[in-house]
Amino acid sequence: MDDHVLFADGLRNLLETRGNIEKCFVYRNGTEALQKIPLERPCLALVDVHLPDMDGTELTRRLQGKVPYLKVVMLTVDEELETVLRAITAGAVGYLVKNSPFPRILQGIRAALQGELVIGAEVAPFVIGELKKIYFRREKKGPSPIFQVLSPREREILRAVAEGKSNAAIAEEFFIAEKTVKNHLTSILTKLNIENRVKLIVFALKEGLLEDQG
Repeated sequence: MDDHVLFADGLRNLLETRGNIEKCFVYRNGTEALQKIPLERPCLALVDVHLPDMDGTELTRRLQGKVPYLKVVMLTVDEELETVLRAITAGAVGYLVKNSPFPRILQGIRAALQGELVIGAEVAPFVIGELKKIYFRREKKGPSPIFQVLSPREREILRAVAEGKSNAAIAEEFFIAEKTVKNHLTSILTKLNIENRVKLIVFALKEGLLEDQG
């Protein structure tokens, strides 16, 4: 779904030919997307913030209501922090910038399909920093006791996730396989009774996981 048809068609061609992603659909506006996505049932939608007939974050919110299984990744030229936060709040699991190299976009799509929160390198530091400011406004009390249900390694993994690091970066940092990181995350989500990575990051920040870092 993109306001620039040529870009959307070109990206679809790259995804199908170089990314080995089958059945890519292009929707010309938000209304068409709302009509066709429930019928064609894609796993993931790339949405521009600026669409001809509606705001991309509003489309994301409405898609979440109609097709809750759908993963939405924003793909746009808009790098404004406020826009990124609105998109994540609306339910997007990723935010990528259009001028990123295609391999980085493809990597982001694959990571989102695996359940990761994907924030482009161009905006990631600002997003995590802003979330910290929002959730650290309360009186500092240190990390919540709720994290004690996690093992020491799980708390390390969760801290890295809350800092916005990808599974691959976490695996490299701790010298473990990426599959091991995924297994730890599954265990963390289960123990904390949280549905997905986005909610996990917000929860970790709200409950003060990073507060002892200053």
